[in-house]
Formats: sequence, C-alpha cells, structure tokens
Amino acid sequence: MFNTNNPYNNVDIKAYYRNFYYQNKLLVYLMIASLVMQVIAKSGFFDIVYYIYLIYFGGFILKQYLGEQKVLTTYIISGALGFIFVPLFFNNLSGMLFYGLGAFAASASLALLVAAATYVPNMEVQLMLFGRVKIKWIALVLIGMDLMSIFSHAGHLRITHLGGIAYGFFSILMIKQGGINFDNPFKGMFARKGPYYKKSNQSYNTNSSTSTKRAESDEEYNTRKNNEQAEIDRILEKIKKKGYAHLTAEEKQKLFDKGNNG
Repeated sequence: MFNTNNPYNNVDIKAYYRNFYYQNKLLVYLMIASLVMQVIAKSGFFDIVYYIYLIYFGGFILKQYLGEQKVLTTYIISGALGFIFVPLFFNNLSGMLFYGLGAFAASASLALLVAAATYVPNMEVQLMLFGRVKIKWIALVLIGMDLMSIFSHAGHLRITHLGGIAYGFFSILMIKQGGINFDNPFKGMFARKGPYYKKSNQSYNTNSSTSTKRAESDEEYNTRKNNEQAEIDRILEKIKKKGYAHLTAEEKQKLFDKGNNG
C-alpha cells in the first residue's frame, strides 16, 4: 500500500530482508509480538496484516527521526492504554485477557502511525494509486476508517484504540513544543517551553545594501540543498547511535524544520 522505495528492483530479496532485520531488529520483534497477540485474540487475517504493516510503516519513520527508544516507549505505553480500556466492556477475566491482547496490539500499531504523522506531517510517501501523498492525510484517513468501524458488529471494542491514538499524538506534540519527553519524563519535566530559538530584537535597515539578497544560481541552490541534506543525514545517524536525547537544541530544531517543510 505504501511504497517509498522498490526493494525488488535489481536487488537480492534474501539479502534485502536479511539487511532489514539486522538494521531494524526492534521493529521485527514488535511485529512478531503483535502477530502473536492478535493470533491469541483470534483477530481476522486482514487485521493481523494491517496492524503489523502499520508497525513497519509508522515505526520505521519514527525510528529514523527519534530513535528506537521512542518507538519502544510509544509501542508499550500506547498498547497498555488500549488494554486498560477493555474492562469497560467485559466483566470476566478471560474476556479481558482475550480481547485485551488484541487491543494492545492494535492500539500500539496505530500509535506508531499517529506519532510519525505528528512529527513529520508533511513528509510524502508514494502510493500506488494516488501518487505522492503527505503522511498526515494517510494517518487521518486510516484513523477515521478505524473509528468509523465502532458502529459495526462488536465495533465498540475499537473505542479501546483511542488511548493509543491519543498517546501517539500528544507525546510527540509535547516533544515538539519543548515539553515532557515520555522517554525520560524526569529529564524533560523542566524543559524550557516554546521554540528552541528566540527571535532577535535587532532591527535592520531595509534600505541598506546588506539587506538586499541576490537570487541564487542553480549551482548555489543545489549546493545549499545538498549541504542541508548531508546535515540531516548526520543528525539521523547520531540518533541511530546515541538516541534523540543526545541531540543539541540546534540539531532538534533543524530536524523539526526539515520534517515540517517536507
């Protein structure tokens, strides 16, 4: 459904998936955990494939920007929030455990998608039938479809997904606003609110020759964009090795700006 790159074009398929496993072990383990929980909960085949793919899609994007710790934290907390809503619909222990596992897996998968879409809403992915679409629209449509199914048979159980969806959205929103980072709540509890940089009060003379900027040539534009992309790649590599918490305020701002500008 989501197609950002084609791994089958002149690539050894076994080597591709082997490399994917070694580079994304956490995502693979989470997909296996989701599979086991949904099989125990006797979820339908489509639901199993759908929620596993959301882990791959949303989790992969979130990992690239915020690191594996954020992926794991989002999966566990959002899944737990989905699980604790289950007792609202069952008064027996077997029913709570049975459907609770399915609610955990579904809520966690949806939360990863919502978290990724909240952090980089203007990121575009290639859809086979629709071309390039921003991830925020994909998330809104899929979440809307999930919530609309509340009115179907036994659809009231979909309400349990709201806990995971809400966590995926608000946890990223607080990070972007400089608030609490749930990966390390005590460290982020007293973080400065607002943007990383304050606007300077210095005034400029608009008539000064220094305020006049000439248009960039194609070569200068390409050089600047390449340098910007190289800097983003360096920041992502740092996240991969050390985690999001080790970024400087300037690096976080650059990553934030890149995500919102597409």
